[in-house]
Amino acid sequence: MIRLWVRHHPLTGFFVLAFGISWGGILIVLAARGFDLRPLQPVEGGLIFLLMLLGPSVSSLSCTALLGEKPGPPAFWHMARIWRVSVPWLAVALLTMPAILLATLWTCEAIAGPAFRPQFNAALLGVGLIAGGFEEIGWTGFATPRLLQKHSLGKSGLMLGLIWAVWHLLVDFRYNSGTMGAVWPLEFVVVYLATLTPYRILMTWVFARTKSLPLAMLMHASFTGWLLAFFPATSLAQSLSWQAVCVAALWSLVGAVLSFERAGVMKADAA
Repeated sequence: MIRLWVRHHPLTGFFVLAFGISWGGILIVLAARGFDLRPLQPVEGGLIFLLMLLGPSVSSLSCTALLGEKPGPPAFWHMARIWRVSVPWLAVALLTMPAILLATLWTCEAIAGPAFRPQFNAALLGVGLIAGGFEEIGWTGFATPRLLQKHSLGKSGLMLGLIWAVWHLLVDFRYNSGTMGAVWPLEFVVVYLATLTPYRILMTWVFARTKSLPLAMLMHASFTGWLLAFFPATSLAQSLSWQAVCVAALWSLVGAVLSFERAGVMKADAA
Protein backbone atom coordinates (compact mmCIF):
# COMPACT_ATOMS: atom_id res chain seq x y z
CA MET A 1 0.00 0.00 0.00
CA ILE A 2 2.76 2.44 0.96
CA ARG A 3 4.85 1.42 -2.05
CA LEU A 4 1.90 2.04 -4.39
CA TRP A 5 1.18 5.46 -2.85
CA VAL A 6 4.84 6.54 -3.11
CA ARG A 7 4.95 5.43 -6.74
CA HIS A 8 1.98 7.68 -7.49
CA HIS A 9 3.18 10.57 -5.29
CA PRO A 10 6.99 10.28 -5.07
CA LEU A 11 7.73 13.94 -4.35
CA THR A 12 4.97 14.31 -1.78
CA GLY A 13 6.10 11.10 -0.11
CA PHE A 14 9.70 12.29 -0.03
CA PHE A 15 8.88 15.69 1.48
CA VAL A 16 6.47 14.26 4.06
CA LEU A 17 9.02 11.71 5.20
CA ALA A 18 11.90 14.22 5.22
CA PHE A 19 9.94 16.66 7.40
CA GLY A 20 8.57 13.81 9.50
CA ILE A 21 12.03 12.47 10.37
CA SER A 22 13.63 15.85 11.02
CA TRP A 23 10.78 17.74 12.66
CA GLY A 24 9.31 14.71 14.41
CA GLY A 25 12.67 13.81 15.91
CA ILE A 26 13.37 17.40 16.97
CA LEU A 27 9.96 17.69 18.64
CA ILE A 28 10.66 14.51 20.59
CA VAL A 29 14.00 15.93 21.77
CA LEU A 30 12.37 19.21 22.77
CA ALA A 31 9.45 17.47 24.48
CA ALA A 32 11.90 15.44 26.56
CA ARG A 33 13.16 18.68 28.09
CA GLY A 34 9.71 20.24 28.47
CA PHE A 35 10.11 22.56 25.46
CA ASP A 36 12.52 24.64 27.51
CA LEU A 37 14.04 27.32 25.25
CA ARG A 38 17.21 27.69 27.30
CA PRO A 39 20.47 26.66 25.56
CA LEU A 40 20.64 23.00 24.61
CA GLN A 41 23.16 20.59 26.05
CA PRO A 42 25.87 19.48 23.56
CA VAL A 43 24.33 16.01 23.28
CA GLU A 44 20.89 17.50 22.53
CA GLY A 45 22.33 19.87 19.95
CA GLY A 46 24.25 17.04 18.31
CA LEU A 47 21.13 14.88 18.16
CA ILE A 48 19.15 17.68 16.51
CA PHE A 49 21.93 18.17 13.95
CA LEU A 50 21.88 14.43 13.21
CA LEU A 51 18.10 14.44 12.78
CA MET A 52 18.34 17.31 10.30
CA LEU A 53 20.89 15.35 8.28
CA LEU A 54 18.87 12.13 8.36
CA GLY A 55 15.59 13.70 7.23
CA PRO A 56 16.28 14.24 3.51
CA SER A 57 18.89 11.48 3.20
CA VAL A 58 16.88 8.64 4.76
CA SER A 59 13.75 9.86 2.99
CA SER A 60 15.53 9.77 -0.37
CA LEU A 61 16.98 6.30 0.11
CA SER A 62 13.67 4.95 1.42
CA CYS A 63 11.59 6.38 -1.42
CA THR A 64 14.17 5.27 -3.99
CA ALA A 65 13.97 1.74 -2.61
CA LEU A 66 10.18 1.79 -2.73
CA LEU A 67 10.20 2.99 -6.34
CA GLY A 68 12.62 0.27 -7.46
CA GLU A 69 13.81 0.52 -11.06
CA LYS A 70 10.74 2.30 -12.39
CA PRO A 71 11.67 4.40 -15.44
CA GLY A 72 11.80 8.14 -14.85
CA PRO A 73 14.46 10.49 -13.51
CA PRO A 74 18.11 9.44 -13.74
CA ALA A 75 18.84 6.66 -11.27
CA PHE A 76 20.21 7.84 -7.94
CA TRP A 77 23.35 5.72 -8.11
CA HIS A 78 24.08 6.86 -11.66
CA MET A 79 24.02 10.49 -10.54
CA ALA A 80 26.21 9.65 -7.55
CA ARG A 81 28.93 8.32 -9.87
CA ILE A 82 29.18 11.48 -11.98
CA TRP A 83 32.37 13.07 -10.67
CA ARG A 84 33.94 14.32 -13.88
CA VAL A 85 32.71 17.82 -14.66
CA SER A 86 34.42 20.63 -16.52
CA VAL A 87 36.41 23.27 -14.63
CA PRO A 88 33.92 26.12 -15.18
CA TRP A 89 31.10 24.16 -13.53
CA LEU A 90 33.38 23.13 -10.68
CA ALA A 91 34.30 26.79 -10.21
CA VAL A 92 30.65 27.84 -10.13
CA ALA A 93 29.86 25.20 -7.51
CA LEU A 94 32.81 25.92 -5.25
CA LEU A 95 33.42 29.65 -5.65
CA THR A 96 30.00 31.31 -5.97
CA MET A 97 29.32 31.62 -2.26
CA PRO A 98 32.79 32.54 -1.00
CA ALA A 99 33.11 35.15 -3.76
CA ILE A 100 29.79 36.77 -2.85
CA LEU A 101 30.54 36.61 0.88
CA LEU A 102 34.00 38.14 0.62
CA ALA A 103 32.89 40.85 -1.81
CA THR A 104 29.99 41.75 0.52
CA LEU A 105 31.97 41.72 3.75
CA TRP A 106 34.99 43.57 2.40
CA THR A 107 32.71 46.24 0.93
CA CYS A 108 30.80 46.59 4.19
CA GLU A 109 34.07 46.73 6.11
CA ALA A 110 35.37 49.52 3.89
CA ILE A 111 32.15 51.52 4.32
CA ALA A 112 31.05 50.75 7.88
CA GLY A 113 34.13 49.57 9.78
CA PRO A 114 36.05 46.52 11.02
CA ALA A 115 33.04 44.79 12.60
CA PHE A 116 32.26 43.42 9.13
CA ARG A 117 35.74 41.95 8.60
CA PRO A 118 35.37 38.28 7.63
CA GLN A 119 36.63 35.79 10.18
CA PHE A 120 38.14 32.46 9.22
CA ASN A 121 37.39 29.25 11.07
CA ALA A 122 38.64 26.25 9.10
CA ALA A 123 36.93 23.75 11.40
CA LEU A 124 33.51 25.06 10.40
CA LEU A 125 34.17 24.15 6.78
CA GLY A 126 33.78 20.54 7.89
CA VAL A 127 30.24 21.26 9.09
CA GLY A 128 29.38 22.40 5.58
CA LEU A 129 30.87 19.28 4.05
CA ILE A 130 28.82 17.04 6.36
CA ALA A 131 25.61 18.98 5.69
CA GLY A 132 26.09 18.96 1.94
CA GLY A 133 27.03 15.29 1.85
CA PHE A 134 23.92 14.14 3.66
CA GLU A 135 21.22 16.64 2.65
CA GLU A 136 21.86 16.52 -1.09
CA ILE A 137 21.23 12.78 -1.14
CA GLY A 138 17.64 13.92 -0.79
CA TRP A 139 17.26 17.42 -2.21
CA THR A 140 19.31 16.80 -5.36
CA GLY A 141 19.42 13.00 -5.44
CA PHE A 142 15.65 12.60 -5.30
CA ALA A 143 13.67 15.84 -5.55
CA THR A 144 15.49 17.93 -8.14
CA PRO A 145 15.36 15.54 -11.15
CA ARG A 146 11.67 14.86 -10.54
CA LEU A 147 10.86 18.56 -10.30
CA LEU A 148 12.78 19.23 -13.51
CA GLN A 149 10.67 16.60 -15.29
CA LYS A 150 7.55 18.65 -14.63
CA HIS A 151 8.68 22.27 -14.31
CA SER A 152 11.14 24.77 -15.72
CA LEU A 153 14.57 25.22 -14.19
CA GLY A 154 13.59 28.42 -12.43
CA LYS A 155 10.31 27.11 -11.06
CA SER A 156 11.90 23.84 -9.92
CA GLY A 157 14.62 25.68 -8.03
CA LEU A 158 12.16 28.15 -6.56
CA MET A 159 9.83 25.44 -5.27
CA LEU A 160 12.59 23.34 -3.78
CA GLY A 161 14.33 26.40 -2.38
CA LEU A 162 11.23 27.47 -0.47
CA ILE A 163 10.71 23.95 0.88
CA TRP A 164 14.40 23.74 1.83
CA ALA A 165 14.14 27.03 3.70
CA VAL A 166 10.94 26.09 5.55
CA TRP A 167 12.53 22.76 6.51
CA HIS A 168 14.98 24.82 8.63
CA LEU A 169 12.18 26.75 10.37
CA LEU A 170 11.78 24.58 13.47
CA VAL A 171 15.47 24.33 14.29
CA ASP A 172 16.01 28.05 13.66
CA PHE A 173 13.05 28.88 15.90
CA ARG A 174 14.51 26.70 18.64
CA TYR A 175 17.95 28.27 18.51
CA ASN A 176 17.16 31.93 17.78
CA SER A 177 13.60 32.93 18.71
CA GLY A 178 14.35 33.09 22.42
CA THR A 179 17.21 35.56 22.06
CA MET A 180 15.86 37.54 19.10
CA GLY A 181 12.27 37.88 20.23
CA ALA A 182 10.12 39.87 17.81
CA VAL A 183 13.02 40.21 15.36
CA TRP A 184 13.22 36.44 14.78
CA PRO A 185 10.71 36.33 11.86
CA LEU A 186 12.81 38.93 10.02
CA GLU A 187 15.94 36.88 10.67
CA PHE A 188 14.29 33.76 9.27
CA VAL A 189 13.11 35.59 6.15
CA VAL A 190 16.56 37.08 5.44
CA VAL A 191 18.80 34.18 6.43
CA TYR A 192 16.67 31.33 5.13
CA LEU A 193 13.78 32.20 2.81
CA ALA A 194 15.48 35.00 0.91
CA THR A 195 18.94 33.39 0.83
CA LEU A 196 18.39 29.66 0.40
CA THR A 197 15.81 30.08 -2.37
CA PRO A 198 18.08 31.82 -4.92
CA TYR A 199 20.99 29.58 -4.01
CA ARG A 200 18.84 26.50 -4.62
CA ILE A 201 17.90 27.89 -8.03
CA LEU A 202 21.62 28.15 -8.80
CA MET A 203 22.15 24.60 -7.52
CA THR A 204 19.30 23.38 -9.71
CA TRP A 205 20.87 25.10 -12.71
CA VAL A 206 24.25 23.47 -12.07
CA PHE A 207 22.62 20.06 -11.63
CA ALA A 208 20.50 20.46 -14.77
CA ARG A 209 23.68 21.07 -16.75
CA THR A 210 25.96 18.45 -15.15
CA LYS A 211 23.65 15.77 -13.66
CA SER A 212 26.28 15.40 -10.92
CA LEU A 213 25.13 14.63 -7.38
CA PRO A 214 28.67 14.94 -5.92
CA LEU A 215 28.95 18.42 -7.42
CA ALA A 216 25.66 19.40 -5.76
CA MET A 217 27.04 18.12 -2.46
CA LEU A 218 30.14 20.27 -2.89
CA MET A 219 28.06 23.32 -3.84
CA HIS A 220 25.92 22.90 -0.71
CA ALA A 221 29.06 22.38 1.37
CA SER A 222 30.56 25.55 -0.07
CA PHE A 223 27.48 27.54 0.94
CA THR A 224 27.23 26.29 4.52
CA GLY A 225 30.95 25.93 5.16
CA TRP A 226 32.09 29.33 3.93
CA LEU A 227 29.12 31.11 5.50
CA LEU A 228 30.06 29.70 8.89
CA ALA A 229 33.80 30.11 8.38
CA PHE A 230 33.65 33.76 7.26
CA PHE A 231 30.88 34.93 9.61
CA PRO A 232 32.02 38.26 11.14
CA ALA A 233 31.65 39.43 14.72
CA THR A 234 28.69 41.66 13.94
CA SER A 235 25.63 42.62 15.97
CA LEU A 236 22.22 41.28 14.97
CA ALA A 237 21.33 44.44 13.05
CA GLN A 238 24.71 44.48 11.29
CA SER A 239 24.41 40.77 10.51
CA LEU A 240 21.01 41.18 8.91
CA SER A 241 22.28 44.15 6.89
CA TRP A 242 25.24 42.39 5.29
CA GLN A 243 23.23 39.24 4.72
CA ALA A 244 20.59 41.34 2.95
CA VAL A 245 23.34 42.52 0.60
CA CYS A 246 24.23 38.86 -0.06
CA VAL A 247 20.57 38.19 -0.81
CA ALA A 248 20.54 40.97 -3.40
CA ALA A 249 23.72 39.60 -5.00
CA LEU A 250 22.33 36.05 -5.16
CA TRP A 251 19.05 37.14 -6.73
CA SER A 252 20.94 39.30 -9.24
CA LEU A 253 23.03 36.28 -10.20
CA VAL A 254 19.87 34.15 -10.53
CA GLY A 255 18.34 36.77 -12.80
CA ALA A 256 21.43 36.76 -15.01
CA VAL A 257 21.56 32.95 -15.18
CA LEU A 258 17.90 32.60 -16.10
CA SER A 259 18.23 35.31 -18.72
CA PHE A 260 21.22 33.53 -20.26
CA GLU A 261 19.33 30.25 -20.16
CA ARG A 262 16.37 31.74 -21.99
CA ALA A 263 18.75 33.16 -24.58
CA GLY A 264 20.40 29.76 -25.02
CA VAL A 265 23.83 31.08 -23.99
CA MET A 266 24.65 28.50 -21.30
CA LYS A 267 25.87 25.13 -22.57
CA ALA A 268 25.69 21.74 -20.91
CA ASP A 269 28.82 20.16 -19.44
CA ALA A 270 30.75 18.36 -22.13
CA ALA A 271 33.15 16.63 -19.75
